[in-house]
Amino acid sequence: MKRTHGMTELTDSAADPKRPETSPSAGDTLTDAVAGDDLCPICLQLLYRPVRTACNHTTCEDCMANWADVCVSSQMARDGIVDQDLVFLPEEVNTSCPMCRTTTTTIFDNDRQLTLQRLYPKIYVAREADDIAAERMRAASNIETLLIHIGNEHRLVRAYDESKNTHDWKFFLRPSRTDIIQEVQIILHPTFHRPRVVLSCPPYEIRRLGWGQFAIVANVVLKEGYSWVGARRIDRLDEGWERKLILAWNLDFSERGAHGRIRVKVRKERTGDEAEGDAPMEDEGHHQEL
Repeated sequence: MKRTHGMTELTDSAADPKRPETSPSAGDTLTDAVAGDDLCPICLQLLYRPVRTACNHTTCEDCMANWADVCVSSQMARDGIVDQDLVFLPEEVNTSCPMCRTTTTTIFDNDRQLTLQRLYPKIYVAREADDIAAERMRAASNIETLLIHIGNEHRLVRAYDESKNTHDWKFFLRPSRTDIIQEVQIILHPTFHRPRVVLSCPPYEIRRLGWGQFAIVANVVLKEGYSWVGARRIDRLDEGWERKLILAWNLDFSERGAHGRIRVKVRKERTGDEAEGDAPMEDEGHHQEL
């Protein structure tokens, strides 16, 4: 028996004569035939569409996305604003690495994917088929993930006369999709002129000059035909409660401000045509009236 690249390989003398040999090229339908370094540390299967973290760990693309979904959704992560690019790209999210827990980003590793396809052609095709089936199930559920960036920019300014307003801040809310949002209702401290602002189109942001910090409340209202799934929503006695999501942000006046990000689920309600297409066909002569 010899070990090659972290994988156990049987020689002719050690192999069981009653058991056929397995290798990545001939019988690669078995997970046992995959080298340890080529297994995803999350799903423990052959890496499929591998992504590499900045800390040099590799997982499946979907596994990392699901991991990031859990990390970001479980608790809103706050970061200081370092540059404008981070603020204007809501689809790019830092998350903790599932292996070492350091904050990191990921990139798709195309070279690694080509290598895996060459070493394990049958297993890779099977993984691809599983991915297609899972994608169809997600599409049939009409549920998708929406990523929301929320935060504020900040700068100190000189106060004039007897004013104490030295904080020039801009609150922003940037969702990964704006086409399904009807409006964003922003509620400020009652001491502000016009403490309630309704924004019906992007950018969803307001700028004010003030002296103190407080919590801004933002109600994100979806268009008709969409609803929030498993997220914090307003009182169900309110009309249209299923389309409203409450978010709160404490203004940050440290240096240039801060931002956070959160993932939430959105369901698209089925139309009459879609529901009819999903219904089973009825046999003539066996119609049942309810």
